Amino acid sequence: MTHLVEKRSAQHLLDARLRALSVTGAVVLAALMDAVASTALSIGRIGLLGDTHATPDGLAMIDIVFIAAKLTSFFVAPLLVRAVRPTACLRAGAVILLLASAAMTLSADLVWICVCRVAQGLAGGTILVAGQTLLFFRFPHRHQPVVQAVFATGAVMAPTTVTPALQGWLVDHLTWDWIFLANIPLGLASLILLAAEGDATFWRDAKLPIRRVILLGIGTTLLTYVLLQGSRFNWFDDTDIAVLAALGVMSVGLLAIGEIGFRPRGSLLPISPLGDPDFRFGLLASLLAGFALSGSAYLIPTFALTILDFTATGAGVLLLPSGAALALALLLSGLLIEKAGIRAIMLAPFGILLFAGAMWLLSGSTSGSGSADLAVPLLLRGFGLGLLFMALTLVTLQGLAAGALPFGIGLFNFGKQVGGLAGTALLQTYIDHQNAYNRTILVAHVVSGDPAADQRLRAAASALASNGIDSTAATKAAVLLLQHALDKQAAVISFDEAFLAFVLLFAVVAPFLILAKRLLGLGAVRRNRTAAHKQAMLR
Repeated sequence: MTHLVEKRSAQHLLDARLRALSVTGAVVLAALMDAVASTALSIGRIGLLGDTHATPDGLAMIDIVFIAAKLTSFFVAPLLVRAVRPTACLRAGAVILLLASAAMTLSADLVWICVCRVAQGLAGGTILVAGQTLLFFRFPHRHQPVVQAVFATGAVMAPTTVTPALQGWLVDHLTWDWIFLANIPLGLASLILLAAEGDATFWRDAKLPIRRVILLGIGTTLLTYVLLQGSRFNWFDDTDIAVLAALGVMSVGLLAIGEIGFRPRGSLLPISPLGDPDFRFGLLASLLAGFALSGSAYLIPTFALTILDFTATGAGVLLLPSGAALALALLLSGLLIEKAGIRAIMLAPFGILLFAGAMWLLSGSTSGSGSADLAVPLLLRGFGLGLLFMALTLVTLQGLAAGALPFGIGLFNFGKQVGGLAGTALLQTYIDHQNAYNRTILVAHVVSGDPAADQRLRAAASALASNGIDSTAATKAAVLLLQHALDKQAAVISFDEAFLAFVLLFAVVAPFLILAKRLLGLGAVRRNRTAAHKQAMLR
């Protein structure tokens, strides 16, 4: 009898572990689906532009509505998770994202594609919130470092490394719609694995604050448009950008006033995580982390495509070593925290130093740099980001109460997304301005009569003439070649300055983050002492 009980107990334990692995795999695959949808247009933009016959402004709307829907979902999804089980929300998000990805390939109509992108954004945000909440609920506290490291490989590493490489290959060898079709097998596999959780669900009486959701949607759409298109129209020098920015800020301001002053009438944060000092610090740091992740993920492939003349596949593959290092750092840091008992916050300074060192090395790149020259900096970048994100995730979320956890996850993801948008927008503007400035400086040194310039022009004209071009045409072509070389050198300098700007940013911001961490900690200690004193007085 005892042997039978032990056998059943062992079988039950094995079944529980298999269910846990299935759930983890389902969440990671669902996060990969969101990664595919999030990065699709960064690689497939040109092909989609040709098929839809859209203007650049029309094509930009496809990205804008997706990001705005995703930002809105980070506030709506926690309400849904609170109303029903996280499993049900995750399953619904995976189904909607799968169907929206398949539907997007059915027509090249721009309105239809925008509708599909809205559905993808809402589903993607729901997947990230519900999936991470499910993992926190499903696994004990002591296993969370490794579990969150595995989740981050799909939610953090994949969008910036793996999916761009795969999408570059698909675009070079097939067409843009294959990017979205790739979500179908991922979605089916995720749903099959998620079946291990069963179909049990519940419904808690909850009201969705429709007016606030609409106000949030308007604000996120307007501000996303400003961040994505502001650089193109020289920001607030353009009247439309200034008006849209003002309306967006007004919408967000009204929403904030409603949340603070009229919470009983329906709130997007019925259980706010902002009372936790660690969460407030993590939310602040998530802006910087998102800036670093998305900003560098934009800057490096753009440098490879525009300066080093890489193909789409080559630019995508360039980040794979960085992605591997990021995944390794996530798993290694998770194991160190779980097995060795290292405090998560202790990893953050090492992550910042490694990332800043990588950007400093990249700031010495030239037009003659190749994959081998970028390998070491990219490995350092990936490893540093892995340490940083692992530390921030655990510090920010692990101490939250179960009721506040979905709302904390939504806000944390919101902060990363906003930081990434701001980073990409600022870097675009910075490079544009520095290009113009650096070209002006270089042109001032290339004037008629300058010995070096004249010698280069004569050498270029002579080389062209030796290939059968007549002397007049050769002279004109030599001038064009010199202008091209000058433009390229100005761009190289601008990119190097942008890489160096990351180093300066961390040098300035990191001390403030340390100070904020200490101040928030001291404030929490004072509040705890005051509460304890009041309780003692009541006794």
